[in-house]
Amino acid sequence: MQSEKMMILKMLQDGKINAEEAARLLAQTEGVTPPSIPAPRVTTDAPRSNSPTAPTSAVDGMGKKFSEFAKSVEPKIKKAAEVVVSKTASAAESISKSLSSHGSKSSSYEPPTSSIGSQTAAPSPKPAAKTGGVEEVIEIKVTEGGAELNLSGLNGQVLVKGYNGDKISAKIFTIAKRAGAKAALTTLGNKYYLSFDENDFDRVCIDAFVPETMFNNIKITTINGDLSLATVDATHVFIENMNGQTEVVGVNTENLTVESNNGHLALKDVVAKNATVENFNGAMSISKVDIGILKANTFNGAIDMQVATLNAHDNYTWNIETGNGKLHLVLPTYTTIGYNIKAHAALDAVKLGLVSMDYARNEKSFVEAKSANYNSALKKVDMELSTSNAPLVIN
Repeated sequence: MQSEKMMILKMLQDGKINAEEAARLLAQTEGVTPPSIPAPRVTTDAPRSNSPTAPTSAVDGMGKKFSEFAKSVEPKIKKAAEVVVSKTASAAESISKSLSSHGSKSSSYEPPTSSIGSQTAAPSPKPAAKTGGVEEVIEIKVTEGGAELNLSGLNGQVLVKGYNGDKISAKIFTIAKRAGAKAALTTLGNKYYLSFDENDFDRVCIDAFVPETMFNNIKITTINGDLSLATVDATHVFIENMNGQTEVVGVNTENLTVESNNGHLALKDVVAKNATVENFNGAMSISKVDIGILKANTFNGAIDMQVATLNAHDNYTWNIETGNGKLHLVLPTYTTIGYNIKAHAALDAVKLGLVSMDYARNEKSFVEAKSANYNSALKKVDMELSTSNAPLVIN
């Protein structure tokens, strides 16, 4: 039965059936044919289901089971389809924009070594003599607090680290398409940014040290390269990366937004009031964070979340979802913390390892439970967790 479900989801992803048709086929694997969903129109090259239609008595007997199954699975299928379409379109547009005129140049140079995952300072981008790449050191003083920082790369890595100072010190590595093209670190009012025309460059890489506490808004983006932001304190932080690993470490902010795809996404030592974290085609690791309102989801990847302490907030609301990957949480179990958990593994099992829990529902694929001390706990954590095609484990 599991292989049939995987085949149906693969047909959905390939566009051979729509979401409602997928829901009907999934229902048939449970031995039920829902009368409210029209018969699927499968393309000629797609596998067809041979499952017989259940008699009326079977439908009546399993009505409750199918109702819960359809309500939970069909929205996930529709959401997965929407994510695939929107993310694929976005990726195609961005990649086309940056690479359409590169031709053979895109394979004529080697990328600089990434520092993602290391404990030392990020290495500077190195020029490749055979390509005519240029490396410059640019410095600019930040004159007052509350400024805005906007750094973008192109077909290369962007590495940004905060330090106790008042200057932006950046090494910029570029490969230009035309003579005289410049990438300049500049300021406009209270905004500090790297200025360049992406049509003039094959590649722009950044390795920068920035004042850690002087920016109100920080925006860091790149495409086709690794991205790392570390040790900054700002009100708003926005990270966007396409086709590369992403790392956010030692960031303190009120609002954090991370959008990435086609690479591993790591959050570590992050303190935030609100955080929205999305990844597509990549795993996500979250460790030593203290985030009040967290929305995290990934598609085609697992999420591993390990939290040691919760100090910054009294109330926590977490909504964490994976598609085609395991969801694993390791949580602190101090008596001052109470959990309210709703966990659903659409096509697998939920394993809740916390002790002293009162269960409202305790089924193989759906668990709803509260800590016995939830009402009196100083710290309250409300969680909605979901996975598909993989287990959901809470320890």
